[in-house]
Amino acid sequence: MTASLEGEVGTILGGERGRSLIFAAKALSDRHFTATGRQAANGPLKAIDDELAAARQDVTEKRAAQADLEQKLKRLEDRRRSLKGYEDERTIEKAAEDLRAAEADRRRAEEREREWQAAESALKQADAVRAGAVEALKRRDALSGEAAKAKAALQQAAADHGEIDAEARAAAEAVTAADANQQAARARLKAAEDRHESHRRRSDLVRETKARDSQLATLAAAEELTDRIADLREALAHIVIDQKALAGIDKAERRRRDCEVRLQVAAPAVTFEPAEGRAVRTSDGAPVAAGQALRVVSKSRYLLEGFGAVVIEPGGGAANLEAELREANAALDAVLKGCGAASEAEARQVFAERQRIEAELKLLTARFEALVPEGIEAARARLRAAEAAVARLGETVAQAGGAGDDASSFDKDGEDAADKGLVAALEEARRASAAADRSLDAARRDSEGTALRRVKAESDLGHARRQAERLAAEAEAAEAARPRAALVEELAAADADCEAKRGRLALKARELGEDGSKTAELRCKAAERTLRQITATVQQLRDETIGLEAEVRIAGGSGLGEAIQLLDERIADLERRRARTAREAEASRLLYTTLLDAQRAARERWLGPIKTRVAPFLKLIHPESDIDLDEETLELKGLTRAGVAERFDRLSAGAREQVAVVTRLALAQVLKHGGHPATVILDDALVNTDEIRLERMHHVLREAARDLQVIVLTCRERDFRGLGAPMFRV
Repeated sequence: MTASLEGEVGTILGGERGRSLIFAAKALSDRHFTATGRQAANGPLKAIDDELAAARQDVTEKRAAQADLEQKLKRLEDRRRSLKGYEDERTIEKAAEDLRAAEADRRRAEEREREWQAAESALKQADAVRAGAVEALKRRDALSGEAAKAKAALQQAAADHGEIDAEARAAAEAVTAADANQQAARARLKAAEDRHESHRRRSDLVRETKARDSQLATLAAAEELTDRIADLREALAHIVIDQKALAGIDKAERRRRDCEVRLQVAAPAVTFEPAEGRAVRTSDGAPVAAGQALRVVSKSRYLLEGFGAVVIEPGGGAANLEAELREANAALDAVLKGCGAASEAEARQVFAERQRIEAELKLLTARFEALVPEGIEAARARLRAAEAAVARLGETVAQAGGAGDDASSFDKDGEDAADKGLVAALEEARRASAAADRSLDAARRDSEGTALRRVKAESDLGHARRQAERLAAEAEAAEAARPRAALVEELAAADADCEAKRGRLALKARELGEDGSKTAELRCKAAERTLRQITATVQQLRDETIGLEAEVRIAGGSGLGEAIQLLDERIADLERRRARTAREAEASRLLYTTLLDAQRAARERWLGPIKTRVAPFLKLIHPESDIDLDEETLELKGLTRAGVAERFDRLSAGAREQVAVVTRLALAQVLKHGGHPATVILDDALVNTDEIRLERMHHVLREAARDLQVIVLTCRERDFRGLGAPMFRV
């Protein structure tokens, strides 16, 4: 086959030399690039890039160090100039002298302030003596005035007490009359209340009796519903088929039907037409009707009278489908047995009964909850409470001489009229009693008010008498101990002493002036801060100068300039090496891709004659299709239909047969044209081809038979009757 193809297209780029050349180009490209075309992590270009990045990083750091050194030199010069200015101007000595002067001013200011404080204290003492004299004179005058006022108040209190005492006696008499009127009104109210209470108890008895009867009827209806609900729940408990079980039965039934349908489609149909007087039997001797199509789902043996036997084994997975059908039937039987049903229809009837019971149960439950929303036990408790209330009211009415719990004799209209009359009488008695209570309360409040006023008047009279006597005695004693004229003389002497001390304080205040001890203290503290700040600044400048001098000496000896120059030269050399290596890498990739393109084009030319001869045959059975062959083994790899590639092993059995036949015919034509004629033998190669495609394959075989010898071996004579070729039976 290779010789025949080379005779048509020439020698193909390939063989050991071609593969070695491509492998060498690939190895050279792989040094620099990965399979996806990216730069290789361990390639020469990556190594140069890493070295170049390290050198650039190093020179950047050294340039930064050089710039830092220049900044330090500038700072050192600035610190030296500032330190020299402080030393030349004797700034620290001047600040110390200012501090000493401020401390002397502070001491003098403190002395003047102490003298001013002494004068101020003397003036305060004199003012206190004068205030004492003024206060003593005021107290004497106030005591005389209070004694006169107390005497007048005593006279007024005696007059008020006489008037209030008469009013209190009249108010006590009014309270006695109001109390008698209240007692009579309360007696009338008690009689009205007793009559109304007797009538109310009888009405309550009738109402509670009706409520008890209503609750009794409700409880009976609820208990009946409870029994019906319990019966339905018991019936529901015996039905095991629910929605989930029915879904499982449906799923098993669908699976069984699917298996039957697929088996009917996949199983071949066999029809026996024996000659007259002949018969066909199954392997167990049962006769087979003539002309009747049989579906063969498993390997079967039929006895042909006068011929022998024939064994039919269906393909296309019919045996597997039969096993799946048996499994599906077994699964359906298991599900039905678990639900206690003999068939799917019976299961659906049971499920329908379940739904009916559930609906009725839901309706009865809703009626039960409407009757007794809080539960039947609570309804029973309410009934017991109602019965107890009826019994209690019956006893009360009986004790009061009523009609017991007989509600049948209750005349609603007459009782309502009596109740209205009793209520009117009760309200009238309550209003009269309330009016009597209000009159009594008013009389008592008036009596209590006048009594309190009398007590207060008596108290005020006694207090005014004692106050007048005490103040008169105190005024006489004070005048005897120290006459008022002596107090006036002491006040005049205190005024003169205050004036003298006030003049001395004004003199000391003028001496103190505005520049007091606080101002001197602030100036002293400011001088202290200035001295500390200047001293700290000078020391900081000296420390920075010493530190910068040491850093400059260290950095100056490291040779930064020479190192930067060497690194710049090394970077330039690395950049040249990288450009050269990059050109080599791109050249190796270009070489490898060029060789691959050439190999791909050569493969297309190599397989071109075969595809050219396949195309007319393939067009007859699969229009717009092309085959894909292995360039070395010529094995079928796939089929491209309407631009969609399909693997050969993924095609249907019929399609694989047809494509394989036309490919063998094309290979035979290539061999013939290359001087190596060959015969094409087909041994039942089209058993899976449908009738339409089989007719097209007949056209293909007839076209191929013009140039080739084609031999078809088959046991399916009917499939090739229309081919028009000579037949030989063995």
